[in-house]
Amino acid sequence: MAKIPFKVSARTARLIGRENIASSKGAIIELVKNGYDADSPLSLIYFHQPKDCLYIIDSGDGMTQSTIEKHWMTIGTDNKAKDIFTSTGRVKAGAKGIGRFALDKLGDCCTMTTKPKNGELSSIWRVDWRDFEGDFKTIDSITADLSTQDNLDLKRYLLDEISDEKVQAIINQYSFDHGTVLKVSNLRDNWDNYFISQIFDNLEVLAPPKEQNNFKLFLYSHDKPNEYGEILGSICDDYDYKLVAKADENQNIKIKVYRNEYDVETISPEFFKREFAQKYPYRIEDFKRENWATNRSFSQLLEGFRDIDKDRVFEKIGKFEFTFYFMKRTYSTPDLEKFHYNKFNPNDRKDWLNKFGGIKVFRDDFRVRPYGEAKDSAFDWLGLGGRKAKSPATPSKPGGGWKVAPDNIAGGINITRLGNLEFEDKSSREGLQENKTFQIFKQIILKLLSILENDRAIIAKEMKLFYSEVHADDKAKEDADKLVKRILENARDSQKDGEIDQEKLILSKRIEEKEEEIEVMVSEQKILRGMATSAIVTASFSHELGNLSDVLINRTNELVELLERENPKDIYQDVEDFLNPYILIEDMRKQDAKLQSWLKFSLTSAKKDKRKRKEVPLNDFFQNFKSTWQNVLSNRMINFLYHIDDNELSIRAMEIDLDSIFNNLLVNSIDSFIRQKGNNNRTVELKISNTSKEIIVDYFDNGKGLSQDIRDHLDIFKALYTTKRNEHTGEEIGTGLGMWLVDTIVKEYNGNVKLLYPENKGFGIRISFIRKYKRK
Repeated sequence: MAKIPFKVSARTARLIGRENIASSKGAIIELVKNGYDADSPLSLIYFHQPKDCLYIIDSGDGMTQSTIEKHWMTIGTDNKAKDIFTSTGRVKAGAKGIGRFALDKLGDCCTMTTKPKNGELSSIWRVDWRDFEGDFKTIDSITADLSTQDNLDLKRYLLDEISDEKVQAIINQYSFDHGTVLKVSNLRDNWDNYFISQIFDNLEVLAPPKEQNNFKLFLYSHDKPNEYGEILGSICDDYDYKLVAKADENQNIKIKVYRNEYDVETISPEFFKREFAQKYPYRIEDFKRENWATNRSFSQLLEGFRDIDKDRVFEKIGKFEFTFYFMKRTYSTPDLEKFHYNKFNPNDRKDWLNKFGGIKVFRDDFRVRPYGEAKDSAFDWLGLGGRKAKSPATPSKPGGGWKVAPDNIAGGINITRLGNLEFEDKSSREGLQENKTFQIFKQIILKLLSILENDRAIIAKEMKLFYSEVHADDKAKEDADKLVKRILENARDSQKDGEIDQEKLILSKRIEEKEEEIEVMVSEQKILRGMATSAIVTASFSHELGNLSDVLINRTNELVELLERENPKDIYQDVEDFLNPYILIEDMRKQDAKLQSWLKFSLTSAKKDKRKRKEVPLNDFFQNFKSTWQNVLSNRMINFLYHIDDNELSIRAMEIDLDSIFNNLLVNSIDSFIRQKGNNNRTVELKISNTSKEIIVDYFDNGKGLSQDIRDHLDIFKALYTTKRNEHTGEEIGTGLGMWLVDTIVKEYNGNVKLLYPENKGFGIRISFIRKYKRK
C-alpha cells in the first residue's frame, strides 16, 4: 500500500488570509498584536494615501533570519501556543500562527524590514500575494524574497520613509535599536477618512485603559495630518450604576454594586423609615456608602443547572472579572424630583456611550473582537435588546421586570489564556468559539446583570410609592377637578334659576384656571410640533442647505447696475457663458431665490397667527402651501396639483397643524422621488372633498411607495419608525417622526388616517377630519 502526501493549494494562503479575516479593521488589529507579542512599547500605524500604502511599525524584539524561515514562513506555527509568555511577562495575544496572512487582506504586496534585538543581521522580506493566485499552484511552489543587511539604522530608515513631522516626532521618542516595519502596498481598500476614523475608534478599545501605559498605540494619516494621534482609552466615572464581579477558580463570585444614580442628600429621612429600608442593602447607611457587596456561586446564579451538568461546564469556565456600567442617556424634570437622580450632561454621556458603549471581552488585557464593537452585529452579543423587548417594563413597575437596554451600558469581561482554556479563538479571529462552555458563561453574565437590575427596580418602585403617598393631596386635587366638570354641566340650568351657591362658583373659578393652563400647554405643544417639522425638512435637505451656506449672498440687482455702467451687456455677446459676468450673476440670483424660499418656509411656519385656532379656508391654504414650496418643487421637476370640490370649504384648526401634516407628507414624497430613478413625470396630487360629516383629503404621489420590506404598513405611524438608512453602514438616518406627527395631529382633531394604494403604485393616504359647526 503506497503512502501519498497531502498537497496544499497555494489558494490556502488566500483562504486563511483575505477570505478568512472578516474585515480590514480586523486585519490591522491582528498585525498590531504582533508588535505587542514582540514586547514593543508601541505600535504605530500610518496611512500614506498618495503612495497607496500603509505602515505598521513597532520597536519590539524583531526577527532573525532563522525566525523568519522557521516560524514566520510556517503556516499555523505553534511557537506562540507553546511559548506563551514574552520576555517581559506579557501573555502573547496570538496563538494560531496565521495572523501574518492578515497582510493579504490589506494589499497585494508587503515588505517587512526587521532588526533583531540580539544584534544579528537585519532582514528584508518581500512577498507579492498575487503569486498565490492561479490554477494548479501548490503552496511549496510559491516563494518570498529574503535578504539581509548589516548595520541597518532602523530609525533612519523610518525617518527617510515617512516625512510626516508628527510621525517623525513619535519615532524620535524611541530608540528603534530593534523592531519591525511592515509596509503594505497596492491597498485593496480605499482608506478615506471615514474608514480610518473607524479604525481609530476600534483601537481605542483594543486594550483596557490601564494597559495603555506600557503599550501605546498611534495612528496617523497623510491626508489628515492633524486629525489623529495617540490612541487612548477612557475610564468611565460618570455612571448611574456599576457592578464589579470577580470569579475565582472555585466558582465563587465576589460582587460589588455601586450606586451613583441618587442624590442621597435630597432623599427625605421619612423614606428610610419604610419597611424595605430596614434591611441591607437599602438602609440609609448603605445609600451613603454608595456601594454594597454580596457573594454568589455559579450554581446559585444558574439554579438547577448543576444537577444536569454532565460535562461539568462550571469547572471549565474558570476565573474571570466583569465590570459593568449602566448609564441613562437623559432624564426628565419630574423623574429628577421623584427618583432623586443626580444631574448629568446628557450630551457628554451620549458621546461617551456611542464611542465606548457595549460589553467588551479582553483576554490578557487585549480585546477579543468583535464583542461590544459599535456598529457591528456583535455589539449586543448578549442579546440584551431582545431581552429588553420581551420585558419592556419601567424600573418602577410594581411587578418588577425592568431590564437594561444595550444602548445604555458599557463594560468589560477579563479572561486569560491560562485560566480559561475553553475560550478558544475562531480561526477568523472574529470572536470565541461558540461552544457549550461559552454559552453557559453568557448566562452567568446575564444573571450578574440581573443583580444590578433588581436593585435599581426595587429602589425605583419604593421611591415612586413614597412620592405618590407624599403627593396624595395633589391626587385629591385632580379628583376635585373631575368633580368640577360634572358640576359645570349642571351650572347653566342652575344659573337660570339663580341657584348657584358660593361653593360652585369657587369650583367654576378653579376649572377656568385649569383650562387656561391647558391652553398654554397646548400652545407650547403646537410650537414644538412646528419646530420638529422644520427640523425634519432641514434634515432632509441638509446637503443642499450646506451648499447654499457657502454661497455669498449678494445684492444681485446692484451688481448688475454697477457692471452696466462700465461694461454693458452687449460686449459679452460672443463670450463663453462661464466668462460672462451677467450669466454668473444670474446664477447667483437663482441661488438667492432658493435660500429665500427656505427662509420664507421657516418664517412662515413660526408665524404667531398660525398658532391660533380659526376658520382656515382650504383653497387659500393650499394655494399658499404650493407657493411656499414652488421653488423647491420646480428645481426637482415635481408637479403639484390639488383639486377641491368646494372653493368655500374651510376647517376650524390651527394653521400650524395643517402645515405640519402636509409639510411632512410632501417631504417624504420629495425624498421618494430623489431615491427613485427614471421617473420623468413626478407628481403630487391632492383631492379635497367633503360630506355632511367629514372633510376628506386624499394625498397621492407617484414615487417609490412604501418599502416592500415593511411587514406591517401601519408601523410607519409609530414614533421613531423609519426606513431611511445610511448607504455605507445601513444605519437608520431618518427621524421617524414625520408620519407619527401626521397621525397624532389628525387624531387630536378626532379624525383618522387611512393608507391608500394607487393603481399606478406610489404612495397614497386619506386624511379625514370631522366637520364641526362654525361659530357665529
